[in-house]
Amino acid sequence: MAEAHQAVAFQFTVSPQGIDLRLSHVALKEIYLSGVRSWKKKLNQLRNGFVTSVYPASPSSWLFMLTAILVTQYARIDPSMGMIEKIKEHLPVSDYLSDQGRNVISATTFSTGLWLALIITMRSILKMLLCYHGWMFEEHGKMSNTTKIWLVCTAG
Repeated sequence: MAEAHQAVAFQFTVSPQGIDLRLSHVALKEIYLSGVRSWKKKLNQLRNGFVTSVYPASPSSWLFMLTAILVTQYARIDPSMGMIEKIKEHLPVSDYLSDQGRNVISATTFSTGLWLALIITMRSILKMLLCYHGWMFEEHGKMSNTTKIWLVCTAG
């Protein structure tokens, strides 16, 4: 019964002198730590969900692509063939957003779209490669050219 009494974080009694409130600081600390553990677990689940949803790419590859696009923009090279300017035209004009800020936002939007398109392409190629089963039906000791190409593509 002593453990159950210690588990109670709040105790109050009403008496003619007023309300007597007792707080168990140990229990409150455990409740707080439980909440922190719960939020850490949720954040880890969100991070893992994001990382698995962008497979076979990685989140750092998005940062690399964004950096490459921004560097080429500042070098006055347009790798988007005018798409970044089209995105910039459709952004709303605001007093809080400078021309350089609009340029960064449009380059970020373009690089994110390009990154997602590359992920979809890589997934479909990987799916096609992993669906090949022709190697199972070949004669032992002999390997066709198709299987050799498949082997090089999947090993690399």
